[in-house]
Amino acid sequence: MVDFNVIHIININNMKKSGKMNMISNMTKVESVPAQAADALLYDLGNQPMSSQSTAALISVKETAIAKVPFTNQLTPDTFLRLKQFECWGGMEIQDILEEALTAFFAGKPEADRELPAKAKEKLKKKLPNLR
Repeated sequence: MVDFNVIHIININNMKKSGKMNMISNMTKVESVPAQAADALLYDLGNQPMSSQSTAALISVKETAIAKVPFTNQLTPDTFLRLKQFECWGGMEIQDILEEALTAFFAGKPEADRELPAKAKEKLKKKLPNLR
């Protein structure tokens, strides 16, 4: 039986000896880097700062970011397979697929826009503290 902990320690020691450990530790360092234009990053054009228009667009995207609420659910195996296939070939993340599908589903359902009863709303506030 192979002890993977020993192998992991041996690999780390070998990386330290070869100098690869410094490269890995450098990749994990968090540094403040000024925003650069995409072309400058892609084509190694040096430190060309982003235009004020690009910076403003980036700030507006950050300001309009919508909080996401994690939840768990269950699907039939066939539906789950189709979801994963569409995620792969359709180029969308599961959270975006669900958001789009549920938004379309709720469009024809006036019940989805009705206020929750007080008791149900209080229970939901535990998961959504900013709920009004």
